[in-house]
Amino acid sequence: MLSSTAYPDYSGKSRLAGKTFLQTLFFFLLVTQMCFAQWESIGLEDKCIKEIAARNSNIFAMTSDREVYRSTDSGVTWSQIVDSNAVDIAISPSGSIFMIKDYLTTFWPDSLYRSSNNGNTWVNLNIIDQLPYSPLNITVSPAGFVYCGLVTGSLSITWVFDSPPPWGQTALGLSSDDGLTWTSPGLQIFGGELFDFRGQCVITSGCFRFGDFTTGYVYLSSDSGQNWLLLGNTISGHNNVLSMCLNGNILTGSYDVGWFRFLFLSSDSCKTWTQVSTLIPNAGLSIESGGMLLGTDSVGVFLFSDNGDSIGSRNDGLSNLTIHTFTMDNNGYVYTGTDDGVWRRPLSEITSVEEIPIPLPSSYILSQNYPNPFNPSTTFRYSIPSESKVIIKVYDILGKEIETLINEEKPAGEYEVEFNGANLSSGIYFYQLRAGSFIETKKMVLIR
Repeated sequence: MLSSTAYPDYSGKSRLAGKTFLQTLFFFLLVTQMCFAQWESIGLEDKCIKEIAARNSNIFAMTSDREVYRSTDSGVTWSQIVDSNAVDIAISPSGSIFMIKDYLTTFWPDSLYRSSNNGNTWVNLNIIDQLPYSPLNITVSPAGFVYCGLVTGSLSITWVFDSPPPWGQTALGLSSDDGLTWTSPGLQIFGGELFDFRGQCVITSGCFRFGDFTTGYVYLSSDSGQNWLLLGNTISGHNNVLSMCLNGNILTGSYDVGWFRFLFLSSDSCKTWTQVSTLIPNAGLSIESGGMLLGTDSVGVFLFSDNGDSIGSRNDGLSNLTIHTFTMDNNGYVYTGTDDGVWRRPLSEITSVEEIPIPLPSSYILSQNYPNPFNPSTTFRYSIPSESKVIIKVYDILGKEIETLINEEKPAGEYEVEFNGANLSSGIYFYQLRAGSFIETKKMVLIR
């Protein structure tokens, strides 16, 4: 039998050991939770993912090579189900999979397919027989309405995949029976490229384009797409981000190769626009509780409020920061496609993660003005990596100073300045940035 003096010693050690174990367990659980509070790679790491559709444990991913891959176990395993020519994919609440395909001989999307068995077999819906225009993209609303963006007009030059057709106008088709029958509630409107939904309210943006000339439009429907009201023009012709906020604000943005158009907000139904960020949009996703996720071309994922305020980056765990697409499944997971495959994260984590500031520029940069040629206004974008005395001047072709646009101290960051040449004649002009020891001059053309 243990003595009365020995028992307390062993008992004390047991209590201490128990306390240490609980502390260790708590710390382990805390660290584990912190480790999982980030994006998770779920496959296709060697693929550039352009589109994703997900519901339950079924995930479909379209690559830059225009293949489609499927996972039926939440990304554990993947199999290829389409080997070429895919243009867009979407999934309905009923589980039907929609896919648009084109043929390399025509450079124009012309076939819409549906699968009711997870992509094992596909049926051509022959949408072109009901709506004599080519399908361009496919979107399904949370209520199950299927929206097909259409392109009208004739193709005059080669269309490069992953960019908008160079000629024509966009319209839309609508189906309320999983794609069997289609109506065209307004082929006269320029819409159908992007969609966003709030209950029965729908907004769509699209444009008319002819060569380098594009004009974008935003339309609103309060009856799931039966009738449409023109809200106004977008900030640019072709948009790749569109979000209808809970407070009625609209966020939109675009990025065309060579031109930076950033993220803009309208609080007056598209009558006026205010730039809210210099991030370059690649993809956007509206959040049910308000705000939107913005996917960028090189710096990852950012969260914005309904008022256009940047809440911060959401890049925890991402190994590749080029974001091509977003989607959300019915279980609260957000999916994104990058140059390094498919990634997933709970929306609840994204909206509650601590703010991470946008990184500062690493070098001095003076970008080409946009538009160029211009008449009469154009915009310069520049970056400075540290606080500097910034001077921006405009000169004519003889080197005579026309105007000093900026002459002041600026903190590190990215900036824009507008130049108005309303009082100048057509010709070649130069603009110059001086910041610290950095000097750079670029040419621009004013055409009347």
